[in-house]
Amino acid sequence: MTVLPRLLGGVFAAAIALSAPSARADWRDDMKVLRVGVLGGSDVAYRLASLEPFRVYLQDKTGIPVEIVPAASYDALITAQIEDRIDYAVYSATAYAKALVSCDCVEAFAAPVAADGALGFYSVLIARAGDNVPDLAGAKGRRLGLGPADSVAGTIVPLHSFAAADIDPDTYFLSVTEYPTPEVAVTALLRGEVDLAAGWSSVTGSASLGYTFGTLNRMVSDGTLSMNQVRLVWQSPLIPFGPHAIRTDLPAEFKAILSGALLSMAREDTEALDAIDRLGFGGGGFATPDASLYAVVVSLVTPEPASN
Repeated sequence: MTVLPRLLGGVFAAAIALSAPSARADWRDDMKVLRVGVLGGSDVAYRLASLEPFRVYLQDKTGIPVEIVPAASYDALITAQIEDRIDYAVYSATAYAKALVSCDCVEAFAAPVAADGALGFYSVLIARAGDNVPDLAGAKGRRLGLGPADSVAGTIVPLHSFAAADIDPDTYFLSVTEYPTPEVAVTALLRGEVDLAAGWSSVTGSASLGYTFGTLNRMVSDGTLSMNQVRLVWQSPLIPFGPHAIRTDLPAEFKAILSGALLSMAREDTEALDAIDRLGFGGGGFATPDASLYAVVVSLVTPEPASN
């Protein structure tokens, strides 16, 4: 007597399941377009045209129309994502850190990878090969050359690291000079104008070539530096490349589809990768980042607690 009701109940439940829209259909119905925010640059039309292979790739992979939304600045890009006017943003590392500090509504889901597999680079301090400057502790009373004030590796990260080590640059160094680029700072080092110069480097690959990429590699490639003239005396923690970030309230299945699309891009569509790869030394595709990867840059933009 109990078998038939159970069977009927099972058939009725199956009918409901077949007639109800799936969770996948729900989010695809709700999400009419994927809005991807990028820096527009000085020529927005050219920027949009150059990103077309990337847009088409994402559209094909997600099955949803994709719109590229240009922003005039990273601040505008951050605001647009926080206000839910874009779903996805292509950030610099510091811009992502600012977005993360401003709102817990964003998360990095794909990290660009250089051709050699590096996820970022290092700020470095360079001394002349023959000078007796073994490390940062031995640099007291020396002349320091930094990059411009807004240079992450050339100025911001070194100064932040000095502060963490209780080093006041104005009293620790004999002088601190700002140069327009790290390359100019290293040139000043070679001329004897300073004793230390800040730059950036992968610190991977052949040391004789100035490593794989960065200040030293550029100068060796240009013929303005030989690595037997200099040596590294300090390097920072890893500074990651800027990530691709999405809003945390996007459907989990959709996030997984996007992540899979970027992780497979390097082997599936090199044209799309070339279109979105902002690194002159890139080409490695994307990796899934751990939140700890951005700890260094988050610390740079997190306001200091007010003192009593």
